[in-house]
Amino acid sequence: MKKVTMKAEHRKVLGKKVKALRREGKLPAIIYGGEIEPTPIVLDVKETRSTLTKIGANTLVTIKIGKEEHLALVREVQRTVIKRDLLHVDFQAVSLAETITTTVPIVAEGVSPAVSDFNALLVKELSEIDIEAQAQYLPDVIMVDITGLEEIGDNILVRDLNISDKVQILNNPDDIVMVVAAPTLLEVEPVEEEIELFEELGETEALSEDE
Repeated sequence: MKKVTMKAEHRKVLGKKVKALRREGKLPAIIYGGEIEPTPIVLDVKETRSTLTKIGANTLVTIKIGKEEHLALVREVQRTVIKRDLLHVDFQAVSLAETITTTVPIVAEGVSPAVSDFNALLVKELSEIDIEAQAQYLPDVIMVDITGLEEIGDNILVRDLNISDKVQILNNPDDIVMVVAAPTLLEVEPVEEEIELFEELGETEALSEDE
């Protein structure tokens, strides 16, 4: 298991005053959970931004506050709406043997012959699943091999997912994860202007016949 360490400092600045910290290139955060009282901390915003792009929601990180080290999970990341700048991060302190209930994203791997050969549609019924596992065994993603989906109607169920026996899936085993559907034809309705044009042409032809 790769160790990811993030350096932090105790934070005394709270409330609206944290805006001053952000202007200095610092990011307010908090760590809580386990035997730790909710503790306000501050991180370097550039270092945090770089780290968050390399880890998943279930990646264990070590928060180093002075001589203290706390194993934690990133639980919430707040960003600005437009620029997506970091505003605040919540960390949940955990132990390696602690059982965690969380969600894991599902990612398709490979190419479905039904899609490549018959222009079928791959419908993703579940984008993530609920799991339970000790913190040290939490997966960041669950890869799903779709190369076996060869015909319309072929599907992958929760029971078909290839996952470690250290991880318990909480979803119904019969839930559909992905299914191959037939391509749909787009029905184009006549535009009102076209209908009026056809009606006018019809009236013109009728007048010509009367003459």
